[in-house]
Amino acid sequence: MKKWLVTIPLLFTLAACGNDENGQKNEANNGAEVQTGGDAAPQAPTYLSATEDWEVDERLQEPTEESLCEMCNMKVYTREHDMGVFSAQGIKADGTTAFYDDIGCLVNAELKFKEQNEKYVRDYISLKWLNVEEATIVKTELKSPMNWGYIFFKFEEDAKTYIAENPTAYVEKLTIIQAAAKERMMKKMKEKEAQGKGSEEMNVEDHDGHMDMKEEGNGHE
Repeated sequence: MKKWLVTIPLLFTLAACGNDENGQKNEANNGAEVQTGGDAAPQAPTYLSATEDWEVDERLQEPTEESLCEMCNMKVYTREHDMGVFSAQGIKADGTTAFYDDIGCLVNAELKFKEQNEKYVRDYISLKWLNVEEATIVKTELKSPMNWGYIFFKFEEDAKTYIAENPTAYVEKLTIIQAAAKERMMKKMKEKEAQGKGSEEMNVEDHDGHMDMKEEGNGHE
């Protein structure tokens, strides 16, 4: 009888210890996903520009909520906006700054105004300004304001890291973008010329029609 009475508290003591141990394990794993097997979660890619620093030209400015693209007169997005990574700016020969909503407008403006500017774009990772001539340009399927889809990297290694994560992306040359911009501009100019000629022909026809009616009216007099 005495042995039975001693055994009961011993069982309660062992159960309590087990609960404490489980409680400590649960607390240690609180908020963390328990790995039950399989491959470990993939690590985020490492980009140099996330840690490396470089000097930015003091002449460069930041667009405001009121900034408009010099080429297309559309909104230029600020750094904080998702589309701000595509914004660009040019420093003209007289030192003034012009903003652009996309790389296409940046190079098109040089063609339209027949000028050569210092052209700056944002690093895709850090959003800091860099000269487009020194950037590694990557063509992507990302939707940019004017649907060009180009992003820029200060470090070539970062561009390679991005492409490894996005296989449809590829490196592009600035000269290719400039040639495409020129082709688009020439096409639009031809379309406008065709529309202008069409309007002139309509005006001539209308004028001739009015003249015919006038002459017929004179004939009936």
